[in-house]
Amino acid sequence: MKKVLFLTLTLALGLSLYAQRQGGQRHKDQRPDITQLVSNLTDSQKNKLETVTSESRQRVDKLRARQKTVRDSIALYMDREGDQSRYLNPLFDCEAKIQAEISREMYSTKVRIEQVLTKEQRQEFQKASEQHRKKYGKKQQ
Repeated sequence: MKKVLFLTLTLALGLSLYAQRQGGQRHKDQRPDITQLVSNLTDSQKNKLETVTSESRQRVDKLRARQKTVRDSIALYMDREGDQSRYLNPLFDCEAKIQAEISREMYSTKVRIEQVLTKEQRQEFQKASEQHRKKYGKKQQ
């Protein structure tokens, strides 16, 4: 019974990790360009938005690389027999902290983008973001 439960949990985590990795790749490739979503941007706004998105992308890419390393470690311990809780629990906590950092970064980027835009452009950006979420099923990353 324990082996069946362990195999089920291992399979579920493996499939979850695979889906997350696939989802991350898909959204990375489909991340919309803010300068194409919002009309009537000045050159100054375009430059500021490029800076904001580029800096954010670099920070998120570093966090995702750390996250991948932790997830790979989790996968290694999940494949071992016996109770690996003393190794896995800190890794789960670390992965959760990294995900929280990614979420904070994404929100911070959204706020910085909105600060560059006029009221009308913010409305246009919000509408385009909603359409993107409907199309891809997740918040843009």
